[in-house]
Amino acid sequence: MTQTFVEALILIPSTLTTGYLMWIATVLQRVLNDIDESSFGRFIPLLYRHAIRSVYTVFTSSITFVAMIPYFIFYGFNHWWFIAGLLFFVLSSVAGKLLNLPVYSRISALGSDEVTQLKQERQKLQTANLVRAWLCLISTILMMLQFA
Repeated sequence: MTQTFVEALILIPSTLTTGYLMWIATVLQRVLNDIDESSFGRFIPLLYRHAIRSVYTVFTSSITFVAMIPYFIFYGFNHWWFIAGLLFFVLSSVAGKLLNLPVYSRISALGSDEVTQLKQERQKLQTANLVRAWLCLISTILMMLQFA
């Protein structure tokens, strides 16, 4: 397999990840902003529970990480745009762990009657979703620049 072909294979799941993160940060976040706080407080734990069990989300998010290891072993670090894209993909994942997961935990711990705190957590989640989605989008763009 050529390096370009392997890069195209790695780009596919990372692009799928970018797509659903952008959807979450834009479309789903608007829905979350439109529902009342108690509904938001009940919905987010359900969303999180089902998302971490989703074969699609786990596969598309994980396969890029798994593929990075043999990519670096076989091809090294000579395609700078692609490497920069992979770095931003890692940053996107780290952002999810550092920004999103604590918000999900705090929302799960809150009662649906704690309106003020739920409103604050919704704002934090919106920011976290946008940061992660934009980092992932930058990742995809950088990886695609390797093909230009």
